[in-house]
Amino acid sequence: MPVKKKTTTKKVIKKNTKVKTKKKVEVKKKPPAKKKQPVKKIPKKKVAKKKTLKKVAKKIVIPKAPKVKKVIVPQEFKAGENIVYPTHGVGRILTIEKFQYDLVEEQLYVIQFFQDKLTIRVPFAKAKLIGLRNITSKPSMTRTLSVLKQKPKIKKAMWSRRAQEYDQKINSGDIKLLSEVVRDLFRKDDQTEQSYSERQMFQVAFERYTREFAISSSLKFEEASTKILEILNKR
Repeated sequence: MPVKKKTTTKKVIKKNTKVKTKKKVEVKKKPPAKKKQPVKKIPKKKVAKKKTLKKVAKKIVIPKAPKVKKVIVPQEFKAGENIVYPTHGVGRILTIEKFQYDLVEEQLYVIQFFQDKLTIRVPFAKAKLIGLRNITSKPSMTRTLSVLKQKPKIKKAMWSRRAQEYDQKINSGDIKLLSEVVRDLFRKDDQTEQSYSERQMFQVAFERYTREFAISSSLKFEEASTKILEILNKR
């Protein structure tokens, strides 16, 4: 009887071991948990650089104003001085102004004309080119009176051609040429009548010549006009 009991215990132990082994196989190992990557911290210096870059981008760059070029030309005439403009006659400089255009600054003569009742502005740089000049001196003006005493020199050409020559002399700015036009176009009361264009041209030449003569001789316009007409009527 005791021998049989021993055998039964051995079998039970084997069964138990088998069960244990089965349990061990069924248990699955869990995969290891993934390690979280550490968050990279931006250093303070780099953050500061980024901020400065953003500030620079927001700034508005204002362009520098272009420089104004000044035209420097010596001043030949003064304010209040009488002058002669070839195509307008005797005038007076009222004042001197500064004028700016296309980044260029110039000085101008503001001139008022008695004959045309006109005011114009002439840049210093163009005064010589235009032919702006001073009033003829008294000695030079008295010499032109001898031209008025001469007999008129009228060419036998057509009036249209002579009119062009007279017009060029009037607008030349030369006082001697102007006196020649006055001499040639003057007509006495008992002489042949002139055309309208001849009388108009004589009137322009006579008034310009008389005004310059009056200023150079320190006379009034009426006094100078009477004196010149006396010379023309005596020839």
